[in-house]
Amino acid sequence: MHDITTLKAALLVQEHLGFRRASDVLGVNPSMLSRRIGGLEDALGVSLFQRQAGGARATCAGARFLEAVQHALDLIDHAAAHAGEAGRGQVGRIRLGHHWPITMGPAGGVLSALRLAANRIELELREASAPALITAILEGDLDMALVEFDDATPALDHLVLWSEGWRLATSSSLGSPGTPCCETLAAAPFLCCSIDDWARIQRAVLALGGPPLDVRVQRTSREGLMGLVAAGAGNAIVPASLAAAPSAGVTYSHLPPGGPVLRMTAVWQASNDNPALRRFISELRRSATAAPHPIAAE
Repeated sequence: MHDITTLKAALLVQEHLGFRRASDVLGVNPSMLSRRIGGLEDALGVSLFQRQAGGARATCAGARFLEAVQHALDLIDHAAAHAGEAGRGQVGRIRLGHHWPITMGPAGGVLSALRLAANRIELELREASAPALITAILEGDLDMALVEFDDATPALDHLVLWSEGWRLATSSSLGSPGTPCCETLAAAPFLCCSIDDWARIQRAVLALGGPPLDVRVQRTSREGLMGLVAAGAGNAIVPASLAAAPSAGVTYSHLPPGGPVLRMTAVWQASNDNPALRRFISELRRSATAAPHPIAAE
């Protein structure tokens, strides 16, 4: 009907109670301003102002119309500001997948980096196996995932965030902490969650000279798994960061020297143009505690 400039001009006429004062603010000729407002009134089919020798006052209908115009312009300003914040990655949503708990150990630095990037970014977490997380990123269902370096794929960009060792979790009733020998590692059974890649851990134990492990998959949470360990139902091998959070009745021991190392790696699609994700990646690059390693092609 009319452009925003005309609507804003009408608001100025209302504010300054006259065309002359409003035209001075706009830097236009008063008669030109009056014609523009007249065109708006003709299009609406209603008089917005009572024109008087000393100025102009909004009619009842004009006042109601201009109140609605002001509200609409405020919404437009808010939408423009919100769009700018979203474009700069200050607001939005990041869908983050993870395999190991995200709130323990160095993973807490990941959340801190997100808060530094923008505290109004919504974080949506999803826990799953590494292959499921990689598939979700490739299909666009996740923005980023934290996985072990060896689970990353050349199809995704990556950033190694930190490295840590593994720990043997046993029931506290079985003895004091220490470096487990082959006999300790041979104690059966070993427990793991259904999303764990136990084959990798078993290969690492074999590389240390330990025996094949009797592995029993538990369809429970990690808290439930540690509860089973505390009860003496079996042992488990977990990352050091998980062991840093004490579990009642569980003792954590270092594996023998030369044991496996977990390299926690962030992976994402290079084509993902989510501004919040790009800002988050930039913050992660500044706060990463380990240098990235190249991923060899399969």
